[in-house]
Amino acid sequence: MKNMIRVLAGIAVLMILLPFFVFRIDEREMAVVLRFGAPRHEYREPGIHFRWPLIDTVERVPKTQQFWGDSRDQLLPDLPTKDDKKIELIPWAIWRIKDPTVFVQRLRSMGNAEQRVAQITRSAIRDVITQYSLEDLVRSTDRELQITGITPGTFGAASSTRAEQILLPDAQIQTPKEQVEGRPRILERIKLEAQRRLAAKGEDVDAAGRGIELIDVGISQIAFVDSVRAKTFERWIAEREAISARNVNEGERLKAAIINETKAEVERIEGEGQQRSSEIRGRADAEVISKYGAAVRETGDFYQFVRTLEAYENAFDNNSRMVLTTDSPFFELFNGLPAITAEPTATKPPLAERQP
Repeated sequence: MKNMIRVLAGIAVLMILLPFFVFRIDEREMAVVLRFGAPRHEYREPGIHFRWPLIDTVERVPKTQQFWGDSRDQLLPDLPTKDDKKIELIPWAIWRIKDPTVFVQRLRSMGNAEQRVAQITRSAIRDVITQYSLEDLVRSTDRELQITGITPGTFGAASSTRAEQILLPDAQIQTPKEQVEGRPRILERIKLEAQRRLAAKGEDVDAAGRGIELIDVGISQIAFVDSVRAKTFERWIAEREAISARNVNEGERLKAAIINETKAEVERIEGEGQQRSSEIRGRADAEVISKYGAAVRETGDFYQFVRTLEAYENAFDNNSRMVLTTDSPFFELFNGLPAITAEPTATKPPLAERQP
C-alpha cells in the first residue's frame, strides 16, 4: 500500500512538473526556444518538445497566412498619377512568417510585423502608382479599346438598322494608347517591388525582411480625392449631356428622313397601283367593246330590227298618235306583215287602224 502511494505521488509530482519541461505545438503554429534571450531551437512541425525550465522560454508564432489592410484606416490619400490626377486608394497585403528565429529576434510581435508590412506595401504602391496614368489603374486588362464611330448621314438599306445606329462624338473616336499595362500588371509590379524591398539585406536594419515574406498585394478601392471628385463628376455629366443632345438631334433627323422615305415609298406604291388599275380597266372596256361589236356584226339586220322596236316602244305610249306616209319605213314594216286569217280577239283595233 505504501509503494502504491509512493507511485501515485510520483506520478502526481511528474504531472505537475511536466509542463515546465515539455511543450506542444499544433499544426497552425511554429515555435522558437530562447535560452537567456538567445535562440536555441526552432520547431516548424507539430509535436511535443523538451525545454529546460526557468532558463528556456518558448515563443510561438503563427504558421498560417496573415492579412493586412482593406480598411479606411489604411487609406493612402493624395496620390498623384502620371497624368496629374489626384487619387486615393485602400491597399491590402497577404504575408506570412518565413523564418521564425529571425522574426523573434527582430520583430518580436505580430503588431511590429504588420507595421513592417504596411510600411513596405505603402511605399511600393506610392513609387509605382506615380509612373502610370489613371486610365491604366482603373482598367482590368491591357487589350486595345475598339471604339467604332458612325458618320452622321450614313444610312443602310433597312430602316430598322438605321434607327438602331448609335452616334458617338468625334472626341470619343480616337486611337488607343500604344503602351497600356492594365491594373493586373501594375499590381504584379507593386508586389515584386514590395517583395524585393522586404527581402533586401544590408547594413541598414530597416532594409532587412526580418523573417517575414510578402505573398500578395492588391488594391480594394480607387477613387478621386474629395477636392476633385465633385468637379470631375460635373465635367463627366456635362460631356454625357452633350453626347446625349447630339444623339437626340441626330436621331430626330434620322426619324424625319425615314418618315419622308416611307411616305415617298407609299406614294410610289399607290401610284403604281392606280396605274395598274387603269390599265386593267381599260383592257376590260376594250374587250367589252370588241365583243359588243362582234355581236353586232354577227346578228346583222335582226339586231337593227330589235333595236328599232325597242326605240318605238320607248317613244310611244297608249295616248300617242302617229301620222305615217306611204314611203315611211315604219309603214312598210306594217304593210309587209302577213295577213291574219283568224278574227282578232282584241277589242282594240290594230295600231295601223287607229284614228289619228
